[in-house]
Amino acid sequence: MRASYYRGARTFQIGSAPQPVPGRGEALLRVRRAGICGTDLHIYQGHFDHRVPRGGIIGHEIFAEVVSASAGGGFNEGDRVVVEPLIFCGTCHACRMGASYLCHRLKVMGIDAPGGMQEYWAVPTARLLKVPDSLSDDHAALIEPLAIATHDVARAQVKSGDTVVVFGGGPIGCLIALVCRHRGARLKVVEVNTHRLEMLKSFGFETIGPDEDVVGVVNAWTDGEGADVSFEVSGHPNAVRLVTDVVRVWGTVSMIAVYTEPVPVHLYSVFARELTVLGSRLYTRAAWEEAIRLASTGAVDVGPLVSRRIPLEELQQGMEEVLAGGPVMKVVVDLG
Repeated sequence: MRASYYRGARTFQIGSAPQPVPGRGEALLRVRRAGICGTDLHIYQGHFDHRVPRGGIIGHEIFAEVVSASAGGGFNEGDRVVVEPLIFCGTCHACRMGASYLCHRLKVMGIDAPGGMQEYWAVPTARLLKVPDSLSDDHAALIEPLAIATHDVARAQVKSGDTVVVFGGGPIGCLIALVCRHRGARLKVVEVNTHRLEMLKSFGFETIGPDEDVVGVVNAWTDGEGADVSFEVSGHPNAVRLVTDVVRVWGTVSMIAVYTEPVPVHLYSVFARELTVLGSRLYTRAAWEEAIRLASTGAVDVGPLVSRRIPLEELQQGMEEVLAGGPVMKVVVDLG
């Protein structure tokens, strides 16, 4: 079978590998689609070399078909599934609290363990969720990032009538905006990339561009009160400086972007307005179930996010295309 191997910064190599043999409690999957996400871009640039070994196989946004499965696992040949790519111990304090996705010994498939950029993949059946036939293959590949969004929005307790500011209009920011809109919130998305600004407008979102005064726009929009919730998804230090300044008294700030180095935060707003600041990392099983329901019923239309479908052999080119900042939202790898 074919697999794409990480060979170091900005280098993937297609090679052959023996077809995996599933063990007890596992299913053998035929991988159909794999999404390229921000974490994959970090891996590609060499930022995750402390976690991804040379020769590692990435890919954690996976849609697949069951080839075979252990008896009693609830899955049969032909089932269409997505993969919750988490390996957790089940015994640490976080796991015992019910936060297994924050396990002290957490490993993520496609980062710390082999992922789905391969034609066949053996995965524990406990990490699989079925998806209905109403969901296309391309759209099913977006369930993992949509689960990130449903988890983020649930943690921030966004409700109908809320005003929301999303910093960053990439795939996760766009999905958060879609879920917030589905919940009945009013929102604005802050973005600096001109291509993405046009894409966001095509989705029907009100945007705040690079030449606008973000705090001034939000104050005018909310009659000077500030928004109920802000999400920082951009990963840019300038957004961190502003994200606490756009919310109201007793408002909520949700930090989603990954920062590997300390950045300045305006904490006076946290003090003066008694803000709630949340971190949001991965997802619960409930977030996955909600994501599948929203996408499969059309309540959240993920289709417009898919910009391109590429073969596995073009993974490296796809990474470069996304990094170039052009008119691309989501690139999906077709392994079918």
